[in-house]
This record gives sequence, structure tokens and C-alpha cells, in this order.
Amino acid sequence: MAVIHMIVEGVLDEAVANRIIVETDHTPGPCYPKKGFTYIKDKIKAFNKSAVSINYLALVDFMDTGLPCPGAVITTWLPHRQPRMLLRVVVKEIESWLLADRENIANFLQIALSKIPDRPEGLEDPKQALINLARTSKSKRIRAALVPEEGSTASEGRLYTSELSQFVNQQWDPANARRNAPSLERCCLRLQALA
Repeated sequence: MAVIHMIVEGVLDEAVANRIIVETDHTPGPCYPKKGFTYIKDKIKAFNKSAVSINYLALVDFMDTGLPCPGAVITTWLPHRQPRMLLRVVVKEIESWLLADRENIANFLQIALSKIPDRPEGLEDPKQALINLARTSKSKRIRAALVPEEGSTASEGRLYTSELSQFVNQQWDPANARRNAPSLERCCLRLQALA
């Protein structure tokens, strides 16, 4: 068991990082400023220097990188990665991992399981796919929380992050999600291998 510090893009990513750290029998440490993709890209080499003595899990959404494949993110950003620095690329974004737990996300959204994609990492825009699924929810509360109001310029509902973070904390099962999200499976395997 190890204490693992987190470097994430936002609040929802922090909830996911916490869950997978706990699920792999580690203890979540501090979470560094949830300031988005650019912050991680700019600061990852500095964090890597301190990874000589500190364990880190850094999560970045592949969609944001502009690179041709997830492996290129790691080799481009950290050609000399310290063993305690786990820079993991979420394919394509954190919502892919939520959708990968098909049964629980269907229950949360109150929609038929058949509507949840089998391979969420293959979706062009997983966040938009999740919002579109929420539009079909039987629950007015879910629709109001996750879907932007008509005429709004917002990309998500007002309670999107808080509701999905609560879902992650209370219902999301990383073990189920790993079966449908290869990048999550690789992330968890790396965490499990960390002594």
C-alpha cells in the first residue's frame, strides 16, 4: 500500500482518481490544483522531478493532447519518467471511464442498459454522448442536473460535475468499468504494480 498524490484536470477527475487509488489498495494523497489540461502539460516535468520520493497519479484526457496516440503523450511529455510517476492517458476523456461501468451508469441515468455504448473509448466525444444519454432519462432531476438549459451557451448542466462526482463516489464500480475501458485497465494494473 502506498500514498499516491493526484494531478488531475478537474473535480470529476479527482473523484475518479480517488476511487481507483482506493480500489487498487492504496491511499489517496493530496490532489494538486485542478486547473485543467494546460496546467498538467506545463507542470508535469516539475512534478516528475519530485517523483523520486513521491508517488503520483496524473490523469489527462487524450482528446485534449492533439497527439496521435496515448503512448505518444507519455513519451513526448516525459521521456525520462521517474518510476513513481504514473502519467496515465484517459481514452478519450474521463466520461469514457464512467460510461464503461454500463450497468451502474444506466441505473444512475435511469435509461435502458441497451442505450449505453459497449466501447465508450471509441466514442468521438464521450462527454457529449453522456449528456445526450441524460437527455433521454426518465428522471426530470437527472435531465435538469446534467443537460444544459435550452438556449444556454453552457456545454453541460449546472450540476453536471457535482452529480457525476456523487455517482463516482457512491455507485461507479471501477472493476466493472475496467472490462470496457482498456485505458482504465492499464491504469489500474500500473497502480496495482506500484509497491
